[in-house]
Amino acid sequence: MSAPFSLSSRTVLVTGAGGGIGAAITSAFHQAGARVVATDTNLDALRTILARSPEFEGVVPMAMDVTDEADVANVIDEVTERFGPLQVLVNNAGVKSAEPLLTGDKEKTKRTLEINANAILLCSKLVVARSMREGGGRIINIGSSLSSQGAVFNYQAGGADYCLSKAVVHDLTKLLAYECAPLGINVNGIAPGIIDTPMHGRPREETEARHSGRIPLGRVGIPQDISGLALFLASPAADYITGQIIHVNGGMLMNG
Repeated sequence: MSAPFSLSSRTVLVTGAGGGIGAAITSAFHQAGARVVATDTNLDALRTILARSPEFEGVVPMAMDVTDEADVANVIDEVTERFGPLQVLVNNAGVKSAEPLLTGDKEKTKRTLEINANAILLCSKLVVARSMREGGGRIINIGSSLSSQGAVFNYQAGGADYCLSKAVVHDLTKLLAYECAPLGINVNGIAPGIIDTPMHGRPREETEARHSGRIPLGRVGIPQDISGLALFLASPAADYITGQIIHVNGGMLMNG
């Protein structure tokens, strides 16, 4: 049996790797010994982020639009040709939005659902079909702890369209886990709470002032609070875990 937390020689593809959580996950997998392919729609921006720190040295950056089937298929095929089958897919790419459902902009809502939810199904289907069907693997989806609970949390977690997209991610994770189980593919979701990332568009001090008083652990999260769980879910230690949505929110939401 392999070491319970070993990720050496595993090939990992991370979407949305240019963002706060995506970059932290990329770094964590790379430091754990995995071969990491970091993807983002903006390759130049991704390369700039990876060049900022030696912790990313050796990470392979690639441009990929998670909503474009041909683009995703080409990346998967190239990665498989270079490194062999993918063992881990981290569906992290996402956008923030603040549209109400009844009166919101139709095109903005459509785009939010396309990137945040539909793309997870697209990327997962293609990875399973083109890389994981024979050897199994892990799919890890990034949802949202507060947003997925519905409109009551809109003020903390974005607009109704964003909340809807993340609720879909959670259901999609469970449905994929059921269908992928016979193939030896574990599918789980991570539901971050309020995490200090550039997506918020405000200084950390402001985020802390707005939210930390309602978080039992007394602070907002940082991207590294998410990356450790991603490593665990990809490791042999999580062999018997699938179809789960694991919340990481400092205790702000305690109903699982």
